[in-house]
Amino acid sequence: MNKGLKTTKKKTGPKKKILNDKKTLDAIVELGSQGLTTGQIARCLGVSWSTLDRRRKEYEEIEDAIKKGEALGVSRVANALYESATIDKNVTAQIFYLKNRSENWSDRQEVNHNLDLAGILSNAHGRIIDARTDESESLQLSDNYARTETHARAESTSERTENKTSQTTTNDKKSGGV
Repeated sequence: MNKGLKTTKKKTGPKKKILNDKKTLDAIVELGSQGLTTGQIARCLGVSWSTLDRRRKEYEEIEDAIKKGEALGVSRVANALYESATIDKNVTAQIFYLKNRSENWSDRQEVNHNLDLAGILSNAHGRIIDARTDESESLQLSDNYARTETHARAESTSERTENKTSQTTTNDKKSGGV
């Protein structure tokens, strides 16, 4: 063996496909103009979607070819629609064209909802206060509510205490105590 020389291993596997040559870029434009997605274009070129996506980020001309193809496809369809609407007198095409090109024919409606929650709550509070005709009546209602809440809490505490006492007595009897 020759220890002084370094040997390089040859890479095995498929050869890196060049996607930014003129012929491939023209193919990308044509495929894109036919309405194919990026994944479909990649399959037609014999590469994976991730490879095409990676290369389009590396080489601006690939990204430009994809965009040019998409724009060319939209242009072809728009021209065909226009011809269908004007030359063939296709009423459906005419309506579609007008709805998408003219604001007066649009089915879309913009709706803006702006809510002033602070104002709404303030108005509601004012209406509640106005509904109470007498301030003393309002205070009386408030006092009654507070007394009812206090009484309910006291009953709940009393019941818990009785339950604990009863449970302790039962446990004591079982264990031979009191």
